[in-house]
Amino acid sequence: MASDIAGSSLAIELLSITNSSKESSKRSLTESIVSIPLWITLIASRCCKGRIYQQECTPLSWACSVLPPKEVDAMKDRVVIGTLDSPDCIVKNRLSSNLEASLYEDLEISFEPMVDFSQAIQELSDDRVDVIALPAIIAASFSAKIAEMGCEVLGARTPRQPSMVLVSSNRIPYQPKSAIIVTDSELVRRQLLRARPDLTIVDAGGIDGFPTEYSSDPINRSKFLAESLSNDLIQGFVISRAEYDNSRQSERRHSLTSQPEDRGGSHFLPKPFSDLIALVGRAGFPKSISSRFTEPEGNTALWIQSRVISSMPSEMQEKVGIQVRHRQVGTLLRQAERDRDLVLGDSCIDPDGEIKESAVRVETRIEMISSDGRRTIALDRITALSDYEFSIVSFIKDWAQLLLETTRNVPKDHSTDPESPAFIY
Repeated sequence: MASDIAGSSLAIELLSITNSSKESSKRSLTESIVSIPLWITLIASRCCKGRIYQQECTPLSWACSVLPPKEVDAMKDRVVIGTLDSPDCIVKNRLSSNLEASLYEDLEISFEPMVDFSQAIQELSDDRVDVIALPAIIAASFSAKIAEMGCEVLGARTPRQPSMVLVSSNRIPYQPKSAIIVTDSELVRRQLLRARPDLTIVDAGGIDGFPTEYSSDPINRSKFLAESLSNDLIQGFVISRAEYDNSRQSERRHSLTSQPEDRGGSHFLPKPFSDLIALVGRAGFPKSISSRFTEPEGNTALWIQSRVISSMPSEMQEKVGIQVRHRQVGTLLRQAERDRDLVLGDSCIDPDGEIKESAVRVETRIEMISSDGRRTIALDRITALSDYEFSIVSFIKDWAQLLLETTRNVPKDHSTDPESPAFIY
């Protein structure tokens, strides 16, 4: 009996020792996992550039997957956007107002202003910011530098206010004869002469008393033009909407839109890349994140405009107006009915009167005007959103051929014929 009790006690004691050894083994394993050296965390972070990349990087070992580092967990939802403003496009204000908080609750977004493009691209390359947002015209001008720094254009935001504004008490049709209108844009000068050939179009330097230092200061330049308007030295001036808001103008403004309300009214296509914001990131930036900051219409506009404008000679780029938009079929049909445009209507309806496709259409419009405003060449095209990348190839070829034929001198039919100037000059 005593031997049985002693044996039972020995068995219980051995069982407790075994259980305690298992518990100690589990504790030691847990402690070894918890006490993973910090250098493993640092290596996992350094393998992927930038802050936002830490959210999607693959752990180096099973230990990282069991217990993710606290440093990564604290920073995985933070996105730093560097912003580069221009007088025509205040990027930071646009992004801070358009990025709705309800759509980005899981992201902590902060903005860091940049002085110039060199600083912005260097900050991006050095991992100090995750994305830089800048006017698309700057991104197009430095496309080679962006690729050289190991970065790429991620997409763009849809233009909100691409049209220029006329600051004047009267609209263009009601301006007095030989009214003086000020603009520094060659495209706008030609568009104004097309609308009113009797207008006197001058640049800001042609006004008496204009300070030369204001040529590089758009805000003070706009304020000087406003004073000249109030003193009746001029009858109006044309600036961008951003310049109008930032210079705190109090005079009346009239938008120079591409779709006039009155049938047969003058239209004004915007300048290339007008009010278009491009976003640039390092190569390999996660598309799942970049797609949340870009917009489909902005991506389409940037893709088409960059290819159309780059295919043209540099001396012609400032003389063309271009607009790329997404259009709904219902809007196109209402426009065709209002303007009695059979071509536009037929592009949406088949011979049986049925709508061909209900998908979004991409409308591309481009034009060039002669220096006196009397002649215009234009090309408009509407295509399905799914086919625009293919159709834009033929669009570029057609536009290049149209430019070639209209900008060269008219050949002589006979050697005794007088010289004939080009149709567009």
